[in-house]
Amino acid sequence: MSMSDTEILFTRCGGATASTIAIQQNFLQDEFADGGAVLRSLQESSDAAVRESHFDHSIPSMFREGGNIPPIWARARGADTAVLAISWVDEFQSIVTRADSDIRSLEDLAGKRLAVPLYEGISIDFQRGANFHGLANGLDIAGLARADVTFVDVPVERGQGVASGAAELAALFDGRVDAVFLRQSSGLRLFREHGNALRELVRLTDEPNALHRINNGTPRPLTVHRSFLAEHRDLVVRYIAALLRAAQWSEANPDGALDALTREDGRSDRETIAATFPHYATSLRPKLTAEYIAGLSAQKDFLFAWGFLEADFDVADWIERGPLEEAEALIAAETRAQNPIAAE
Repeated sequence: MSMSDTEILFTRCGGATASTIAIQQNFLQDEFADGGAVLRSLQESSDAAVRESHFDHSIPSMFREGGNIPPIWARARGADTAVLAISWVDEFQSIVTRADSDIRSLEDLAGKRLAVPLYEGISIDFQRGANFHGLANGLDIAGLARADVTFVDVPVERGQGVASGAAELAALFDGRVDAVFLRQSSGLRLFREHGNALRELVRLTDEPNALHRINNGTPRPLTVHRSFLAEHRDLVVRYIAALLRAAQWSEANPDGALDALTREDGRSDRETIAATFPHYATSLRPKLTAEYIAGLSAQKDFLFAWGFLEADFDVADWIERGPLEEAEALIAAETRAQNPIAAE
């Protein structure tokens, strides 16, 4: 690192992101190999306050791609961040009850008890928000409202090492609740492990209405502080370009992308990851389409209406289109240079 290099911290979550591919396949490292910036992983920091920036976005030089609840929460608290791009990778989401229950459809949830985790010692309980939204989507499909059911808190100690959804399933099996929401690879593993004891009421992953698939992992924004964008726009554009290359590589190399996502997960096999993210290879590309922005706005509206945000804000004002457009122009120029005949 030279005296003129700028430190960039990167963080990602949610399993299926272009950032995961860009890091594992060295697209990010190669982009900045000639200088200008030095890359560091936020998760590898030994400082808990630094790692907390994954949630509160307190470090200006940090790029974050992943679940949308923490960055929305941070923006509502005043973090001066910008959304540079958005991806939408549909993931496993399911609402289940016990196989021996009299609940046989979503409509039967009226008057029932639905589990929501309550994590202790965490600044923003994104798992709780995700469960509320997954269950609310199921209720909406059935024509039910929040007042038609009872939500039951299931305390979960942060860092206790159990899979996400395990505490809620335990509450289901011991009769404290009547239905639970499962998501991501951890939820799919639990669903398969206890399959004979469960009845699936809906697989939200397959819902045709995109609004019913919105949750913490769908859509996923790429964010950075506006101050960093103002001071280092060239680095921001280059960072996005590396993610675009990673997404292109994934489309051309789906098996390699699946290997990378499986390594990132660390607890699931390839088949489970492929089933968790059924469209992973063609969904990683960061974009700013009207549908993606509308999805992010709908998630913000839900979080505000359900009491997760300190203040409301306009997602349209959160978006910065310029850097993505410039990065796309860089990629287009690279493509023309590599295929001059095809570009004519």
